[in-house]
Amino acid sequence: MNKRLKRLTDEMHIPAVDLKIDSGAVKARVHSVINANPPERKQYMRYRILKTAAIAACAAVIGISTALAASPEGRDAISSIISYFQSEKATEMTSLEELAKYNEEIGVSMTKNGTTLTLDNVAADDNFVHVFYTVTSDKPFYRGDDPLAPNAAVEENNWNIECVIDGSLAMYHKNNNSEDGYFVDPYTYKAAGKYNISVNEIPEQFKVELYMGSYDSAAMLKLYKEEIDEITDEDMAVIWYVSADVDKSAVEVETLAKDINVPLSTGVNIDKVILSPFGNQLVVSTEPSDSDDGLASKLLYNGFALYDENDTSLDILNTGLSGSVDGSSINSFEFLKANINTKQLKIVPLKLKPHDGDRQVNVIERKIGQYPIRYEMSSGYGSVVVTDVRFSDGVIAIDYYKDGFVLYDPGFDLMNDAGKNAEPGGKLGCVLYTDVHHETNSYTARYVYDAFDEDGNRIPADESVSADALRANFTTLGVYDNNDITLDFENAVIVDLK
Repeated sequence: MNKRLKRLTDEMHIPAVDLKIDSGAVKARVHSVINANPPERKQYMRYRILKTAAIAACAAVIGISTALAASPEGRDAISSIISYFQSEKATEMTSLEELAKYNEEIGVSMTKNGTTLTLDNVAADDNFVHVFYTVTSDKPFYRGDDPLAPNAAVEENNWNIECVIDGSLAMYHKNNNSEDGYFVDPYTYKAAGKYNISVNEIPEQFKVELYMGSYDSAAMLKLYKEEIDEITDEDMAVIWYVSADVDKSAVEVETLAKDINVPLSTGVNIDKVILSPFGNQLVVSTEPSDSDDGLASKLLYNGFALYDENDTSLDILNTGLSGSVDGSSINSFEFLKANINTKQLKIVPLKLKPHDGDRQVNVIERKIGQYPIRYEMSSGYGSVVVTDVRFSDGVIAIDYYKDGFVLYDPGFDLMNDAGKNAEPGGKLGCVLYTDVHHETNSYTARYVYDAFDEDGNRIPADESVSADALRANFTTLGVYDNNDITLDFENAVIVDLK
């Protein structure tokens, strides 16, 4: 493991769990203006695990935060309302059309010492709260053209920004949250957070608060310990703080929330379903377990498939799982291809086929160049259909959709004619971003060059990762078939939504 990946996994402080998860599939939960290493949160006896179809060669970025793939017209429409989307660097976090309809412009700012924190927009429904903000400074945040080269003259280099929703820290104790940001220029940073509130009892009117300060300041440490009521005026004097009152009742008519409370044969309980403009989610819980496998055996290995009243498979999005070390948990699973008019859900338990010894991982290989390319997956329950492969300097983008049930994200294997790895920069030389396009129920897997040497220094891109070089080298696309699963239709649970 190179030093950069080791640093990222160390920052997670993950307890020992009997899971085979590639270290490259873990990203530290750090969200800051430049760089920050959050303090160890020893009071949190919780952990997160990422469901993967196969071990990824690239370092995978956890979450559903996705690259903007809307049409120029759609991008212009929403960027006229939410300034975050005025850049190609912005991420599509949910339906852009729904974000354009349901958001509130805030524009509340605080300025200190030449740095300004602005809460730009908030959009909320029963599933998610989207928070958009901007940080500007009269000094450049980084040196030269490299955002990874912090400017030592800017004190904020080690400062974090944290969001508090209805009095609770937004990112912790639940899953399916995402945050993303980018530099507009050396003086301006824009960011967005998509925070899952489906497992909380959030009232129609609530407060959104942003705190920005040094990660080891008294106020921020109290935030991490969830001692928000103990933050004093003296603490607040050294940090940035903005807030706004939010009313999510504007989208109430568009939301269907129904308590279900039905158990599956695998030991998980389906608590409720929420169909809403910003996404659809099932809330699933588990009780404490005496098994050494705990949460892993209940949620990671014994998942489920989801179908509607027309037996259309609804894509369950890949997300990290949050739970206690005793196996108890409550998690939200976002899914596509449903809306408030969906009449029925069929929840089908998933089981691994019995086996002796190590499981065999099979790779289906196809030459690229003519599309679509279909890969039959998950024991024949569904297929991954690749519709295009696109090249740009330092980036290979694979566009695809799922036809039927496919277990999590497909594990792509990028190869050359000799069967060797063809990712930008080689193994561990790139980052894999999985983009979810909510409007079209499709995806893009982007392999983005991001190589570092053994000392943690970034290796500049050269001609070897140019678009032409990547196109010439990458000739064969493999997909891990995941054919060791069975869907237990005999124990399926049917939920009527109407």
